[in-house]
Amino acid sequence: MSFDIDHPSKKGQRLRFGSLDGPEAGVYTRGRLSGGQNIIHLPDYWRELVDAETITVHLTSIGANQNLLVEEVKWGSQVLIRSESGTQIDCYYLVHGARKDVETLVTEYSQEIPVAKTVKKSKLIAG
Repeated sequence: MSFDIDHPSKKGQRLRFGSLDGPEAGVYTRGRLSGGQNIIHLPDYWRELVDAETITVHLTSIGANQNLLVEEVKWGSQVLIRSESGTQIDCYYLVHGARKDVETLVTEYSQEIPVAKTVKKSKLIAG
């Protein structure tokens, strides 16, 4: 989904964004862990929305290398992060997952199949 809005800080200007395209219907959550935190709390709706086998976690250390790793994914609720160096965690995180409530996208197909069709819950939606 893209959007085009009045620019929030430049009068008379507009701001236009597009979405990242990929071979799946994905969702993400992002944020920061600091001050002794080591748990990423996933949104409560992820349990019913996201396929647990598709979760990936990206961590970016802030300030110094902390040798961060995902210790455990407690499905539906949390991702536990650990620093192998024993330092206090200070990082940004980005967690992706593929939606399980929609059919898998067919990204390459014959030209005979109409373009811009998506299958959702066994119904064909023309785009």
